[in-house]
Amino acid sequence: MKYPAFWKKVVDSLAFLSGCMVMLTAILSTYEAIARFFKTPTSWSLNFSTYILIWAMFLGASYAFQEHGHVAVDMLRDVADKISGRKNRLLRRCMAVIGYLMAVVFSAVLLYGGRFPVSRAMRLNAVTPNTTPIPLWILDAAIVAGSLLMLVTLVFILLDLLNKGEKYL
Repeated sequence: MKYPAFWKKVVDSLAFLSGCMVMLTAILSTYEAIARFFKTPTSWSLNFSTYILIWAMFLGASYAFQEHGHVAVDMLRDVADKISGRKNRLLRRCMAVIGYLMAVVFSAVLLYGGRFPVSRAMRLNAVTPNTTPIPLWILDAAIVAGSLLMLVTLVFILLDLLNKGEKYL
């Protein structure tokens, strides 16, 4: 199975949204700097910027996997290439599968563990402890959403690799 085009569009759209969120954070930070210059700082700007960046990071993580943006350990692959004197596709594929399987386990654990803070925050109606209270489950849900997106992306990458795809070697 080749990496699905529909999922690429979903992940690309979320990456665009993530980029817009980072841009919004930059705008808020600039506004805050100007407001402080005029001695009228806001009480909400830093908090909102932090919350937006949390969501932006988790929404953009699956895109980083999709586009090879995460740090990868090439050392083992490169050593194998030097020993054999050529690019060993089978070894590269095995190393990639092992690496992505480890990322799947990490994402699954993050997804599993991330649901507890969300349900707890919803049960307790917890809000952020600052001047602009926001339901805490909204922030915690970023972990669940992001890890689910990463997990699905990684499964598609693994299926692509196991079906002789070359993109993720």
